[in-house]
Amino acid sequence: MSGTLKKILVVDDNPSNLTVINGILSALYKVYPVNSGDTALKFLKKEHPDLILLDIEMPEMSGDNLMQIIKSDPALADIPIIFLTAHSGIEIEAAAFKAGAADYIRKPVNDVVMLARVKMHLELEAYRKSNGKASEYDQTDGG
Repeated sequence: MSGTLKKILVVDDNPSNLTVINGILSALYKVYPVNSGDTALKFLKKEHPDLILLDIEMPEMSGDNLMQIIKSDPALADIPIIFLTAHSGIEIEAAAFKAGAADYIRKPVNDVVMLARVKMHLELEAYRKSNGKASEYDQTDGG
């Protein structure tokens, strides 16, 4: 990786999860751990991360609600969001993708899986930006 480190915003209400994820990613990326949706929104008013890792279930503001707010803001809508959750149900995973998540990682996180998915989505976003336009897949409903 050349130049400045890619910025990753991690939003999770569990301090242990923030510590673990920061430990996995901080050697390769600039990690910004926050513990609530409100704090994430304050951060997003000042910074534009390259990727967001977002817990689905949080008190006060769920990950789903936070993602809706982010995706409705044209200045933030292009940031890839990877959902984090302890749930293993296919319904929750399908709902995450339908809502606009770029990916989905189950907790407890596996460091190899997390590093691979984060790297892949950062590379996909860099490729998309280098072409100066959204891909043809961004224009479809997935069918």
